[in-house]
Amino acid sequence: MSKNRYLTLIVITALFFSFVSCSKDKQQVTASLIENSTLIKFEKDLIDFGKLSSGEVVTCSFKFKNTGKNDLIISSVTGNCGCTVADYPRTPIAPNQEGQITVRYDSEGTNQFRVVKEISVLANTTPATTKLRIVADIN
Repeated sequence: MSKNRYLTLIVITALFFSFVSCSKDKQQVTASLIENSTLIKFEKDLIDFGKLSSGEVVTCSFKFKNTGKNDLIISSVTGNCGCTVADYPRTPIAPNQEGQITVRYDSEGTNQFRVVKEISVLANTTPATTKLRIVADIN
């Protein structure tokens, strides 16, 4: 067997075992997340800012409660564009405790009349992603 074929065989074998070990880790993480999942209940999942002038910056808060039996851990909160930025608790929220996600929306450069922005909350909940929305009418 030539050196190139031998080297190629080693690389392919190493990649195969690498993928196999990665998939096992994902199964363990998934099982752990399911065992430690909890429930999140938002007071509301939609906030309507009403009429805004183009360029206006507004903020709002989505209040929630951990209604499950395990600590709530929020991994990330992301908007569907750069004009929507969220701040959220970085520490675990105990069962029956409350928290809030604060969202800042900048309407600069918006030429649309009706704007709908979506905020995705990724946490150890079932389902793992919760969608929140803000809406506004831009003048």
